[in-house]
Amino acid sequence: MPGRSTLAVLAAVLSVGFIVFACPSISASQPVTVRAALSGQVLPLRLVRLGQLVHQGEPLLFVRPVTNGAAMAAVAPVAGVVTQVFVSAGQFVHAGDAVAVIQSVQIP
Repeated sequence: MPGRSTLAVLAAVLSVGFIVFACPSISASQPVTVRAALSGQVLPLRLVRLGQLVHQGEPLLFVRPVTNGAAMAAVAPVAGVVTQVFVSAGQFVHAGDAVAVIQSVQIP
C-alpha cells in the first residue's frame, strides 16, 4: 500500500487533472525518469533545470495544451537532483515523453 506522502501527491495530482508517471517503490539511489502527463508546447514557466534540487510533488514542466492556457505536465515523483533534462521551452511534447531524470536523495 502506498505511503501517506504518496497518497497526498496522488490526491494533489488528481485535483488538478493530470497524472504522474512514477513507481511507488523507488529506492534512495535509483534514478527516476519523469514523463509528461499532457501533450503541448513546453513553456518557460518554472521549467526544470539541470542540477536543480527538487522536492517530491514539485512542478517540473508546464505546457500550453491545444486548448491554450498553461497546464502542469509533470511533477517530481521523488525528492532529488535533476541529472538530465530532455526538453526545452518552445518544444512540443507528447503525453508519455521523457522530460527529465531525477537522482533521488533525502532532502531534510
